[in-house]
Amino acid sequence: MTSLIPNTCKSCSLHYDSSNFCARLTTDELVRLNGKSRFVSMKRGDALSDEALLQWPIIAVSSGVLSLQHLMADGRKSIAALYMQGDIIDLRGISNRNRCNLISLGNSKVCRLSPAVFEQVVSANPEALNTVWKNVREQTFRAIDHSVDMSKKQALEKLASFIIECNSRVINRAKKTAVAKIPIRRVDLAEYIGVQPETVSRCFRDLQNRGIIEFDNLSVVTLKNVPALREIANGDWQGDAQKVKIVA
Repeated sequence: MTSLIPNTCKSCSLHYDSSNFCARLTTDELVRLNGKSRFVSMKRGDALSDEALLQWPIIAVSSGVLSLQHLMADGRKSIAALYMQGDIIDLRGISNRNRCNLISLGNSKVCRLSPAVFEQVVSANPEALNTVWKNVREQTFRAIDHSVDMSKKQALEKLASFIIECNSRVINRAKKTAVAKIPIRRVDLAEYIGVQPETVSRCFRDLQNRGIIEFDNLSVVTLKNVPALREIANGDWQGDAQKVKIVA
């Protein structure tokens, strides 16, 4: 007899969003994984403890944004990566985990997956395995792009790249090609792209004044001129009037 879907899974985007991992599982697989996993609600600033990550080193993001904050030996820290809805974070075997903290940048919900059941599921379910690999590839490409942004781009170019990244996530989830949801506060965005918060505000205003974006509210942006936004993100600005440097 087929088991009933757990209540926590019914209301979780990891299950009801067809592009996510748990949506690829059979009901029995979902029940087994749910029984050995832990669903956690987090507030801004909450971190997943080292003890929790030792027992549940695989994290799936149901909603909100988690940041991977890297702590250097001299005490400096930076946001190395952002994880959003549908992302699976696998921290198994990382020896210097104590220098990396997973911290929520707002209200977030995550599922701490049982490594043993997770391995059983992906070994037996090709669709689930393909979903995991697709997510890992996307994370890799984002990490490469972010590395280029940090090392080569000016502030306005970095922000344009981030808006395009947010837009691509909306495309994958909701098929709204002209909308980007900015899921984090500007102070966190500034730390992620390596500029000052006031610089982020100036860059947003610059893009809005050019007619490239328009704010629906503080966190939702309509893209009015996608080609121009991509040109800025790629450093291919046309005309002297557009080559306005905003220094971090």
